[in-house]
Amino acid sequence: MSANSAPDSSRIDSTLPPGPARQRSRQACLPCRRRKRKCDGKLPCNVCQGYDYECEYDETFQIATQKRASSPNQLSHQRAPKFSRVDHSTDTSKQDGGPSILPGVLGPSKARYVGRYSSIAFPLYVGLELQATKLPRLHSFAYHTGIRKEPPCAAHSELTERIIWNTARSLIEVYSAIVNPIFGFLDMDSFYTRCEMHWHGQPQDLIFEAMICGVFALASLFKERIDQGTEMWLTLHAKNIIEDSDLSRFPSLEHIAAWILRTLYLRCTGRPHVTWLSSCTIMHLVEATGLHHAPESVIQAGRNDSNDSPTPPALDTINRIAQVANCLHVLIAFEYGRSILAINRRVLEYADYKSRATDLTPQLCRLVAALPTHQHKEDTAVLAQELFSALEKIAENTVDHDFLVLLRTDLVLGIYRRLRVLDAKYHHGHNEKIISAGVVALPAARKLVSQNQPWWNVVGSVFQFVCALIVMDTPSSYEKLVDAMDTLEFIVGHLDTHLAKEALSTARQLVHASLNKKRKGVEVLQRIVGTETPEAATSTQKADQLTQDMVSLSPLLAGQLPFDLDYLWATHFNLPS
Repeated sequence: MSANSAPDSSRIDSTLPPGPARQRSRQACLPCRRRKRKCDGKLPCNVCQGYDYECEYDETFQIATQKRASSPNQLSHQRAPKFSRVDHSTDTSKQDGGPSILPGVLGPSKARYVGRYSSIAFPLYVGLELQATKLPRLHSFAYHTGIRKEPPCAAHSELTERIIWNTARSLIEVYSAIVNPIFGFLDMDSFYTRCEMHWHGQPQDLIFEAMICGVFALASLFKERIDQGTEMWLTLHAKNIIEDSDLSRFPSLEHIAAWILRTLYLRCTGRPHVTWLSSCTIMHLVEATGLHHAPESVIQAGRNDSNDSPTPPALDTINRIAQVANCLHVLIAFEYGRSILAINRRVLEYADYKSRATDLTPQLCRLVAALPTHQHKEDTAVLAQELFSALEKIAENTVDHDFLVLLRTDLVLGIYRRLRVLDAKYHHGHNEKIISAGVVALPAARKLVSQNQPWWNVVGSVFQFVCALIVMDTPSSYEKLVDAMDTLEFIVGHLDTHLAKEALSTARQLVHASLNKKRKGVEVLQRIVGTETPEAATSTQKADQLTQDMVSLSPLLAGQLPFDLDYLWATHFNLPS
């Protein structure tokens, strides 16, 4: 993520509002040519005037254009542009689970996306309707009474005073080696360059410092290069920055990145409710910056002084941030059983990136993309069918990292829990897929713990697998339960934490509860077998008496006991009188 990039303004292109029919001009102005929009050839043209662009032409054509634009007849017929209309027949937002959304407006100066129908955008719309010479800016006019001043920014740059550059460099290396291959949404080369500048006399902005804190906290979690007190300070310092009301007025890609890093850290160390709230904030920021809409569906208001289209590396970073944000939110909400924010997910679908040799982010996106995000359908049969389909896709996904193996198990078990709640009728093959997904997670969890990589699911995946095996209550599930419990005990012994011990204790309680339930069943069966009819009791007594007679008559025969009494009962013996 480069220091001087402006992804907020270059992410979304403008859309030409419809106007009266016009003839093709001999030459379009430079802004319209860059945007590949129709231009009326005036100076300023109707597009640049409506959106406050700097309208300019090639020098060879500029003089003729100025003469043509100065004609009073042409000026009298010039019409202020309007917002573009929407063809709802092609609207994909309903298919993506969210409400039908009209194209919005993006204010490039503040990177703030709002719906066209919002109170903030309406003054601009009115100005366009009235063909105003000076259009109102995209601003929260009269949002409140203004009787109180807004608090100033309370955060300050302190990071370089707490951590020396050599330590910072080693933490960046840890993050690049462990976290970035899976959640690859940062341009690590650019990140390293800006960090070096930050420590050597060229301070970066506070939001970037929050990003640094998030990277360092995660790196410290996996490799303790700093003490836990400093790690805690990093997380709180980043929180103070990204939650500051003055800084939050200007959402950006870096703001989203800082929240992603905070959410990852919370998922590894925090509570589920707080983590889910943090993931929701990420998605709200995705909406605030307009990343959830395709470029052609957003109107850009105000002047755009930056380049019109992002460079390929910047576009790659934009897509990565949007997709990792979406994946993280869906994972947390799906596991916790909370709502998945219904926004337009068409532009958040996974895409293959072939530029990085060790890049595992596409595998993460493929796993998440297979999940059904509509969790509250009234037709349970349809929902169950979607879950079965997702189970097949996720179980067949190939992944190349132990964390992703555990994550695949988490998703499979999450689907299994939902199917049990729905009381879905699944066949033996589904149980086997679930068990197989859990079995391969056991060595992966052992390996990660042995490498001191405390991903959040090294304990959780194994514990949930134990619970699933117990509740399945089949011979094949109990056969795998021994290895699962051994793995859980190994992990708990290695971690030696309260939460890990608590999970092991709970798993043992469930095993004992299952054993007690089966003992009660056996006792009932024994009572049934022990209740005999008088005829059966007489037969038993006769058989016992015959056995005693055989013992008394033939010691040799007694040495061959036990034998088939039913056979002997039907045999006639010629005994001496």
